[in-house]
Amino acid sequence: MKEIMDERRHEAEYIAKHAVRKDVDSLFSLVEPKKAAKSIVDPIIEATLVTIKNGFRTLSGKPINAVIGKDRLAEYGNSFDLDRAVESTFRLSKLNEELFQGVSEAVMYPLFRDFIMLVAHHVKAGAESLIAERSVKPKGKRKKPSAAIEPVLILPYNGGDFKPEGSDDRTKIDGALALCKLSSPIEPQSSSNYKDMFAINELKRQESESLQAFTQLVEYTRNIYANQDHRRFAWGLTMCGTKVRGCLFHHDGVRATSTMDIASPGGRERLVALLVHWSFCNFTRLGYDTNMRRLKEENAWEIRCPDHDNDGKRNSFTTYITTRTILNASSLFGRHTRCYIARRKDDTSGTEVVLKDSWSLPRDLKKQSAILTVPDEARNLQLIKEKFASETLNFSYPQVVTSSRAKLSVGGKYIIDDTLAIYEYDDGDEEQMYRVRSLIVTTPVGGFIKRVEHQGELVLVLSDAMECHNAILEKCGLLHRDISVNNILVITNDGDDSLRRPVKGLLIDYDHAISVDQDSTGNGTRSGTLPYMSIHNLEGAPGKRSALDDWESLLYLICWLGTFGINSKDRANINKKKTAEIEKWRRGTMQDIAECKRRQMNSMDTFSVSILAGFQKEYKLLKRLATYIYMALFQHGGCEGACFDTEDIVASNLYDLTFSDILNDLQGGQSSSKQSKPDPLAVRKEYEKEIVDDLLKAIRAAAAASEDLCMQRAIAQGSGTAPKQ
Repeated sequence: MKEIMDERRHEAEYIAKHAVRKDVDSLFSLVEPKKAAKSIVDPIIEATLVTIKNGFRTLSGKPINAVIGKDRLAEYGNSFDLDRAVESTFRLSKLNEELFQGVSEAVMYPLFRDFIMLVAHHVKAGAESLIAERSVKPKGKRKKPSAAIEPVLILPYNGGDFKPEGSDDRTKIDGALALCKLSSPIEPQSSSNYKDMFAINELKRQESESLQAFTQLVEYTRNIYANQDHRRFAWGLTMCGTKVRGCLFHHDGVRATSTMDIASPGGRERLVALLVHWSFCNFTRLGYDTNMRRLKEENAWEIRCPDHDNDGKRNSFTTYITTRTILNASSLFGRHTRCYIARRKDDTSGTEVVLKDSWSLPRDLKKQSAILTVPDEARNLQLIKEKFASETLNFSYPQVVTSSRAKLSVGGKYIIDDTLAIYEYDDGDEEQMYRVRSLIVTTPVGGFIKRVEHQGELVLVLSDAMECHNAILEKCGLLHRDISVNNILVITNDGDDSLRRPVKGLLIDYDHAISVDQDSTGNGTRSGTLPYMSIHNLEGAPGKRSALDDWESLLYLICWLGTFGINSKDRANINKKKTAEIEKWRRGTMQDIAECKRRQMNSMDTFSVSILAGFQKEYKLLKRLATYIYMALFQHGGCEGACFDTEDIVASNLYDLTFSDILNDLQGGQSSSKQSKPDPLAVRKEYEKEIVDDLLKAIRAAAAASEDLCMQRAIAQGSGTAPKQ
């Protein structure tokens, strides 16, 4: 656990240093009310500021020790008191005073809670007054309300430096904000669960600690995505000394406002306005998908999916109820892919489908025109469906039911849910990636690959996946480019051959798939999943990716499972995980991992010692398959090995040098074995068809052996004996 937490902290620190774009005050405009609503919101902001101003005037006339002395901290309880909230705000504004020097950040927790509740108090009073006014039927012709607003209260959680439920580590947060109904009492929220949090707060005593505050906010906000399936983006707050920043987390970075200094009238006004605007904001602007609804009693989600991907002239939706979650969005950045097993709400038969929700990067389109494109995966799946419609196949493939860009209801109209929908404008940021959110419904339904019972089943699943991979490449001209553990599923086989083949494999996720005819020169772009990416993919080498890159990913997947276990029953112990040579495949930069793999794959000796030796002893079939795939990929005649330059050969392949080479080197000469040679991974592309044929033969032979193994196990289950591996 400590190792995982350290890794997350290092990643968060890197993001805080390099991926936070500060002083983006256009964030304020994202939650500002429309013109019609400003007449409601502005008086609430003004009333809050007047309360603070009058309170400060009174408190300023008292001895400073009587107002902000350390001995006053014990007076804070968990209920709300208006006078105390004003005093808390006054204390916050004086955090830089000498009397507060040496006091820990824990002092800030109750003060900041009171300030948040002070604003909520005025929101509640102003909104309830508005509702009461509208409930009185006016004489004569009734005027249309200025805005259909359903305000919420922004309330703090109780305590500080606490561990919320829903986290998979031991980290603690300084505080958080919740969205509560207007009828809720003004008080701190007692139940702290990431499922219910709107925004996380990180508080530090000094302005100089802002990097630490950003680091912790980044680290903890990923739990918002992991626990809230309807969350499109997230907000957060940092307070360092008296200076507060609002933060918006999108899929490829973080944007932060300029500082709002609570010690100055202008800073307080902007902070109060932000909190009030959040209270009166459309839920889509707060980062939620209003087409998703949590069903707490069923522990499920209700999701409305568009039936068509059109220009918005005709919108119809099908409602699905999730039955279980396959994958949640546990990372801070990226596609935030979520996958569910679901059924149609109006389908009484209970037929299940797979529903995938992800934010993809459309290719070969500029940001301004990308809004018109169908998501790449939807287009790829439609092509596969058309090509295989009349084919009789001996493998499964994902069959699309519906696919569409997600749509949001905003102001009575439906809009495409994409990056521009988050920001509502294009601010000219050239570094901002454009993403579009897609909802894709497919069949058949599969399970996580680690559901396999033994190595024979795993080989059958992998064999089916690569047969599908090869057919899609030949028939559709699509290269998958992301062979990984999460993208190969297991399907239970109910057919007549279920004794020999109890399971089937299903290759999914065609978001990275690309036409082999596209970009004939190649641009060195990377795609895939660590630790399964091929060497050339990791290096971003120029030239097109080929089927050999995907087969290389399959080799790394087999080696990974062979080392750490194919299922929970065979999971390797923690000491093996720490010391395994294969662990280097997910440590360091992509270039570091590529260099590591080049050394490990350069000869059968290095592959055996560094990788095969780490396989679990009972995985003999899996080990043989890995050996055959390795030999086909890295020891093909004419392109042997994986290293090609002098430094790599000297560092890892001394056994390739003859005695005369070494003697010549010691005498100051130049060894012929150390001369630069062409990259064997580039040369092997010339033999691609021949190598792929060898790879298919190898995995088909392994699948045949696996069928025999499965049959033996089926027979043994009746006789009580164990089959040979």
